[in-house]
Amino acid sequence: MGHRGKQRGIVVAGSIAIAALTAGCSSSTTTATPLSSNAAAFSPAPGQFATSTQSAELLNHLVAPPGWTLTLWAVGGGKYSNPDSIEKDGSNIWVGYQNVTAKDGSDGKTSTIVEYTTSGTVVRTWTVPGHTDGLRIDPATHKAWVTSNEDGNPALNIIDPASATPQSITLSPTAHGGGYDDLAFVGGSTYIACSNPTLDANGNNVFPAVDKITVTGNSATVRPVLMGNAAATDTVANAPVTLNLTDPDSFTTDPNGNVVLVSQGDSALITISNPGAANQAVTKTPIGNQEDDTVWTTANSGTLFVTDAGKNAVYTIKWSGPKGTVFTEAPNDSGVVGFIGTIDLKTGFITPVSTGWVKPTGLLFVPAS
Repeated sequence: MGHRGKQRGIVVAGSIAIAALTAGCSSSTTTATPLSSNAAAFSPAPGQFATSTQSAELLNHLVAPPGWTLTLWAVGGGKYSNPDSIEKDGSNIWVGYQNVTAKDGSDGKTSTIVEYTTSGTVVRTWTVPGHTDGLRIDPATHKAWVTSNEDGNPALNIIDPASATPQSITLSPTAHGGGYDDLAFVGGSTYIACSNPTLDANGNNVFPAVDKITVTGNSATVRPVLMGNAAATDTVANAPVTLNLTDPDSFTTDPNGNVVLVSQGDSALITISNPGAANQAVTKTPIGNQEDDTVWTTANSGTLFVTDAGKNAVYTIKWSGPKGTVFTEAPNDSGVVGFIGTIDLKTGFITPVSTGWVKPTGLLFVPAS
């Protein structure tokens, strides 16, 4: 998911440049090896454009712990590029391609939403206006909600898989002055991240950071759920803290079903329990590096899908380890080389477990069937 390009100080568990990486499924240190040997297994599907040589190049330089199987799953086609958000519904995988578009939609260009089978074959595509960033499937209707233009002039489109034309939803001007980023469907409600907020003279966000959004017909209304300067509890320091969420970005949910906001440029995970209710509670977990998409594993084995906009490709990683492992991506503009890592929620430290990524942007965990 996109953000405003802020850079923060970096504290990670060990050097990013080390060759010995700690696997997410083990506490032992192992020597990682390049996995380019998997390239021969890649067979382009309709809509994919990669020769065997290109496949090898796309897998080259990626490093992961022994025992992990890393595969090139899909590549951007001639009409779409720069994959970002990735989501699963039923047996199909959805990917939002940002193409080359302005983050505020000012260039009038479009993004592409692609629905794939789990084997990477293109099912169909849709065009949406602007620079897409959020892509989530409504579990009740199985329609895809797509946000665009996270820096300003936000747009929302809803895709019915049975229709060739997305439904355009009218949005009112945002209270926070920026755009909208990711979405979360939790407990029958829909939440949206208020990205690129206008800050006051002291650099504080006094506007909503998370809204509840309700769509009726072709229009939407929003109600603030979490303010950018709300009170919270720091889970590492075990102390009260006043938030200053300058970069609300992506959403995930934890094992308890709570909404978790990734405030990317602030290097923090914000957990919202009972969002919007009288007993709403908020915690902040400071993380040792900026993080982009973040997921909890919901089983002891499964597949991580990773989009890398810098390589215009989508990859899969076969993984096994403790259920509840927290994976995240380090964005390439956070002062370090892009990597996939695990988060220790007790300390906030990130342990890199796979390096060589150019611009990891989307992350999805699918449990083994």
